[in-house]
Amino acid sequence: MSLEAFPADPALPQLQISSDPELMREVFRGSLCPLPGRVYHIDDCLLSWVRYLRGVRCTLQYTLRLVEPETGRERNQWVSGVICAEDRAERIWRKLRAADPRQEIPQAFPTFEPVSFIPDLGMLVQVFPYDRRLAALPLLMAGPSRDLESLFFTRSGRGGWHAGEWNIEPIRYRTGARAVLRYEVEIRDATTGRTETRRFYVKVYRDEEGEQTYPVLHALWGKADAGAEGFTVGRPIAYLSSLHALLQEEASGTTLGDVLLQGRETASAARRVARALAIFNQGDVATTRRHSQEDEISDLKWVVNTLQWACPHLTAEVEAIIGAIAAGLEEVPPGPTHRDLMPDHVLLDGDRLALLDLDFFAEADPVLDPATLLAQLVGMSLRSPLPHDWVRTAAQAFTEEYFAHVPRTWRCRLPLHYAGAALKVAVGFFRRQEPRWPETIAALVKEAGDSLAGRVW
Repeated sequence: MSLEAFPADPALPQLQISSDPELMREVFRGSLCPLPGRVYHIDDCLLSWVRYLRGVRCTLQYTLRLVEPETGRERNQWVSGVICAEDRAERIWRKLRAADPRQEIPQAFPTFEPVSFIPDLGMLVQVFPYDRRLAALPLLMAGPSRDLESLFFTRSGRGGWHAGEWNIEPIRYRTGARAVLRYEVEIRDATTGRTETRRFYVKVYRDEEGEQTYPVLHALWGKADAGAEGFTVGRPIAYLSSLHALLQEEASGTTLGDVLLQGRETASAARRVARALAIFNQGDVATTRRHSQEDEISDLKWVVNTLQWACPHLTAEVEAIIGAIAAGLEEVPPGPTHRDLMPDHVLLDGDRLALLDLDFFAEADPVLDPATLLAQLVGMSLRSPLPHDWVRTAAQAFTEEYFAHVPRTWRCRLPLHYAGAALKVAVGFFRRQEPRWPETIAALVKEAGDSLAGRVW
């Protein structure tokens, strides 16, 4: 838990309390109303995610540790709070309450009233799996309908199998944006009696973003199925527009992050990923998404605005960095680009490599991908016990291998994109309220400046 002071915003004075996990633990103890027949003690509260628009709105996601007094059983519960500069949060609450959100929550998951309002903070509170922006989430948490179950197996070539009881686990959630659910089930062949465990993933979106991701996954799966080199993906099953949900089979393997933490063949793994990424960035994957130089600079300006608010003493440094990046970037021929490449989005399984989370895939400057992965590796070393020299060894091996397999002109764009990627990683430390985030942000801002000065790559 971060004990650093959360930045002040005169338009949102409630942030002083709502950003303090210990204070919010007491607030939730007095404000959250258990549903009939449920009794929970809120043992702890962590602030796990922040989405902020200065002077307008802040969404805070908390993880509560609940204890059942009678049994001593513990469970974690996501709760989100939205505060606004005006009384909009209260108006939203009144509208939601009139619709009776309790009827949308599966019986297996209810803990507290799904929606409530804390007047002293002007805060709208939502209890997972209820989310006003992700209307299908409660339904999908309840388990697959018969039609959905049939879709899982017929689309994945498992028509003769029968499913047992489903185990559903939420593995990632960002309030109002998206959620990822893992569906696990034991299936039995009706003819032979053979059983096996199958896993599927359901990603729930706020809008039709998944509709654009599905054909990208389908194209990558088709290339891998045809024996093409590079990355594969978990087999895409379907995109359900009515639920804003993307269905996909599990991709097997160990994440690059775990490989690095285990210290096994670090340089070799980095080189394998580099070769696959070079193929991916020079491939042909059709998409309507475009991420131009102007789009990238716009993204970086938002990053700088957040960093200036979170760490005002770094204002001069981040302004100088964004100025240099904006002056140096040029429009280049675009290529297939992941745009959110981090160690946990790459899976290694023997000779196979797989990619996860292609929601930001676009035609863009391909050098964004190696720059992002390298910055994420440095960020990983700042949050974990991973030895610094392991990171540098992996990063150096990756860089040498990647730029040996792409056009020579790409190499000169790395310092600019790496500087921008380092700033993006820095913002992530603040949004997740990680321990010592001000110190880590300062280190990453320095890393960005060193990159521009030619002292990194």
